[in-house]
Amino acid sequence: MNRRHALRNLALGTGIGAAPLQFESAFAADKTEPWLKFAVQQYSFNRQLKSGELKMESYPMTVVNGTGIKALEYYNGHMEEKAGATDFFKEMRKRSDDLGAVNTMMLCKSKHALDSADESVRAASIESYRPWLDAVKILGGSCIRVDVRSPGDAEEQKKHATAGLKVLSKVAAADYELDILVENHGNHSSNGAWVADVMKMVAMDNCGTLPDFQNFGDYDPYKGVEEMMPWAKIVCAKSKKFDAEGNEVNVDYGRLIKIVKDSGFKGYIGIEFEGHEVTPLEGIKATKALIEREMEKLG
Repeated sequence: MNRRHALRNLALGTGIGAAPLQFESAFAADKTEPWLKFAVQQYSFNRQLKSGELKMESYPMTVVNGTGIKALEYYNGHMEEKAGATDFFKEMRKRSDDLGAVNTMMLCKSKHALDSADESVRAASIESYRPWLDAVKILGGSCIRVDVRSPGDAEEQKKHATAGLKVLSKVAAADYELDILVENHGNHSSNGAWVADVMKMVAMDNCGTLPDFQNFGDYDPYKGVEEMMPWAKIVCAKSKKFDAEGNEVNVDYGRLIKIVKDSGFKGYIGIEFEGHEVTPLEGIKATKALIEREMEKLG
């Protein structure tokens, strides 16, 4: 059996916009809520959104009907022209509500570095995030992810990242009642110990982490996830490629899910599929099946 056929059998794959299917969960017979809840990251459909194959307005229905998952994450890079478009986000909220789905968070990028050595640049970055904080508030989410990945001396960048995150977190708490998340996402932020130090220096309840299983570069991903988990508010299950048995070939999901569980984390794990061999829906469902299998092993 080749990898693509194995994934189709594992995930009951369908194409974008397919009709709803019935999915059997590993937890179907268990009336207690599992400690991990599934969400889907919009970036899983990056190519389809960029090409126009998938329209933004169809994203909620595509995910819910195609995977059975009813929690949605967003990415502002797919809709930068929608900054400040209140009616658009109200419509997206209505579409998710009509499906019985929830919107959880948004990955956000900015042209201005939040961890710049220049205080005026940090201030510009904070202002650039306001429209997206507004958007997430309308959507009913809880947080946005921001980047602190500027190059430079590691110790100096800790100070600049802390300064930017403190101000932005105060704004997010006071004006929006939202959280700010830091992901391992390049340069110093791909070092789990560096991120942990920044979290200790910021020391604010609404500033946390988004550990991504596969964004550590040359850094040990297991060590990195473990170091970031004490501040994790959401976890990112990034997947790219699977073997014939349904295992992710780049990282050991069993080991990572155990690290997440051992940390005491309970909450959303967002699936971000970035593979090319199968459709996004197939990749998302294969990732979900893998995580459920590893959760079942842990009991």
